[in-house]
Amino acid sequence: MRRMPVRQVHLDFHTSEFVGPVGEEFDKKQFQEALKAGHVSSITVFGKCHHGFHYFPTKVGTIHPGLAPDRDFSGEMMDACHEIGVYAPLYLTLGWSALDATEHPEWIARKKDGSYMSCNVDFAAEDEDTRPDCSWVHLCSAGGYRDYLYRMTRETCERYKRLDGLFFDIVFCYDACYCDACVEGMRKMGLNPKVEADAKAYYQEQKRITLEGLCSILKEYHPDATIFFNSGGAEINMPQWHPYSTHFEMEDLPTAWGGYDKMPMRARYFAGSGKDYLGMTGKFHRSWGEFGGFKTPEALKFECAAMLANGARVSVGDQMHPCGLMDLETYRNIGEAYSYVEQIEEYCFDTKETAKLGVMVSLDGKRNEDMAKLLQDCQIDFDVVSCKEDLERFDTVILPDSYRLNAQMGAAFDAFVKKGGKVLMLGGSGLKENSDEFAFEVPFAYKGKSALDVDYLLVKDAKEAGVVSSPILCYRSGHMVEGDGEVLAAVKEPMFSRTYGKYCSHCNTPYKAETAEYPAAVRSGNILYVAHELAALYADYGVTYHRRYFKWLLRSLYQAESVEVDMPAQSRIHFVKRPVQNQYVLHLMYASPVQRGCTSVLEDFPTLYNTCVKVNVEEKLQSVKLMPQNTEIGFETADGGYVFTVPAFSAHQMVVMQY
Repeated sequence: MRRMPVRQVHLDFHTSEFVGPVGEEFDKKQFQEALKAGHVSSITVFGKCHHGFHYFPTKVGTIHPGLAPDRDFSGEMMDACHEIGVYAPLYLTLGWSALDATEHPEWIARKKDGSYMSCNVDFAAEDEDTRPDCSWVHLCSAGGYRDYLYRMTRETCERYKRLDGLFFDIVFCYDACYCDACVEGMRKMGLNPKVEADAKAYYQEQKRITLEGLCSILKEYHPDATIFFNSGGAEINMPQWHPYSTHFEMEDLPTAWGGYDKMPMRARYFAGSGKDYLGMTGKFHRSWGEFGGFKTPEALKFECAAMLANGARVSVGDQMHPCGLMDLETYRNIGEAYSYVEQIEEYCFDTKETAKLGVMVSLDGKRNEDMAKLLQDCQIDFDVVSCKEDLERFDTVILPDSYRLNAQMGAAFDAFVKKGGKVLMLGGSGLKENSDEFAFEVPFAYKGKSALDVDYLLVKDAKEAGVVSSPILCYRSGHMVEGDGEVLAAVKEPMFSRTYGKYCSHCNTPYKAETAEYPAAVRSGNILYVAHELAALYADYGVTYHRRYFKWLLRSLYQAESVEVDMPAQSRIHFVKRPVQNQYVLHLMYASPVQRGCTSVLEDFPTLYNTCVKVNVEEKLQSVKLMPQNTEIGFETADGGYVFTVPAFSAHQMVVMQY
């Protein structure tokens, strides 16, 4: 399989029948001018949109009424791309198609009560009522609609002699369907539609059949083409669908959903897949489909640099105006970001992680994001643990909040600890999947989660931890363990939980004079148990002292950091190795998103001066250069590592170390 181009655009064109004529101002030279201005190496162009219309002649579906019936608008764009050496995968909607939903209501997915499934659609609304953003009806990809999808895909593959790839959208939006076709299919297989587990099992099987069929059709005609199934195809919690895509596109519009801490954990996970992966943001100020919305080029540059720092190729979403002209301002903005990408991209792929701190990756997306935010705000580099074989790579492993282990992973942790591995367990983690016993040998006994609404922690060495010596409020109470070990922090319970019948002042109840019988943090040997779900506490409440407390606890256990920096909390780092080139690459990033209403905005990019860096590597360094400036800086040896100072940078700085 060919490698994915680095600088991509995802071009939407969801154009209703009320807009026309369509594409009348499209000009090949202007289209190519935009791509060149944007430094674009691949653009996903539209074949069929959410309104249900094709943009090429079709016998299977319906060409957009604003197009001449014999006009191949999609083909015109693909040909224009190929003329200038740009790849052009084709977009086909799968789960949302308004025209198909209207003409074939039997294809609409249904809930258990028989009502239609949708995204933000009020089926009782009048025509003149305001329609909410992103409102579409869900279609079921089993039954008659699946046959239609097969015919549509085959027609597409037959039409184009060169087809770089297919991008299927809106694929994994729900777990079960109760349309007539699915109910009948369940009964034929001896399954009971009234049993949720049966309905989910049936739909998983039907989805598998659909995806296998679509992959097979594409491979029959274009064996080297890429294929990706979006809206869940690049989610850690859906590993069953990963084999069907040739690569992964992580749809992270950080301004609108997920924020800037969603991608790093996923990127590290997909780095182990053996497939290329890319991050996807948008040129929009807010979200998809926004005409006239713009990010600044500085914000786009930072987002692109952050993707590259995590080993991801880059994609920026755009939407073409129905007239068919490309917005050149959009591509000038993208071009500012992508010209920077061009200068540094060669250093960003085929790398190996250097971090000796592992984090168990979770099927819970929020848990992953919370953990990533806490570690990144501490400027502590990490990698993910997704299977038992991964453990051997690490000095220390973190079990995130309430993370439970199956028997196989429990046995792997037993072996890991016996070989000298260290484990930091955050509140409620390390238990068996179906019981409140620890899944591996832990020198403590779990006694459940405290029933109190809040509690307080009292840090043993507050000055060293950088926190106050008074009890610090935890907005959720911790998990209780008992056993012998060194207590690093104690719990102080509130006098009582706040209720209507019993309360004190405006908020939480004051703490008792005495400490609780169970600890806030206790260490025995290579295992450190922390009572509180610190990642969620920090992500939800943002207490600086919680972060400093966590960092102090982790540093008491983990002293094998490959990189140490002195930077502000919103800074981000990533340190990787390029073994073939005998290089290490360090990414330093700094930007502080501001929440303005519903949108997270990047606008201020202050310069950071004299950033001190220490790297701990086995090889002898020959040079340290700032890139893309290609400026060599001095370095010294210290405490078994190398130290140097980055004099000044804004937003992103790459440091390349040759050995």
